[in-house]
Amino acid sequence: MKLLVFIGFIFLSIPFISTFTSGDIEEKQKSSTRWIVTSPVAELAEGEIKQFSWSGGLVWVYVRSTEDIQSLKTIGSLLRDPLSTKSDQPDNLNNNYRSSNEKYFVFIPQENKKGCQVSLNKENENTVLSEPCFNARYDSAGRIFKNSGHAQQTNLAVPEHVIEDGILKVGIWTPKYE
Repeated sequence: MKLLVFIGFIFLSIPFISTFTSGDIEEKQKSSTRWIVTSPVAELAEGEIKQFSWSGGLVWVYVRSTEDIQSLKTIGSLLRDPLSTKSDQPDNLNNNYRSSNEKYFVFIPQENKKGCQVSLNKENENTVLSEPCFNARYDSAGRIFKNSGHAQQTNLAVPEHVIEDGILKVGIWTPKYE
């Protein structure tokens, strides 16, 4: 009986042990299991936020309004890093929307200096994300405005993600800057 229990324990522990020996994160990102969270987003209304837990903490999905999408194309001169060159995001999401789909903004709702959580506000028909620690303000793509917040604050972090057939898939992610 002890031998059977021992053999059963070995078989049950193989998947657990293999997670420690299966290689680095890049290998996991290329695998079919790279999407670790999936969530339907098609039913979300304009201006709505959905939040969910993920291995990197909280992730928010904001559904942009038409006004938000239009303003993202024109407010570059008001932003500290409009091209997101110093941003923590996957290279394939380096666009005006910082997203795989212009309608949805997927981001980690914490600023990078103290980890203060942002909140959603409206200013002159446009959506602005803000945080209370340094009074930083961000556009609806998470890009920080000039003359706002602390000088070391950067754009909000964006995890790797795709949106296919109304389903958001968020992948494995490690911060570039800490």
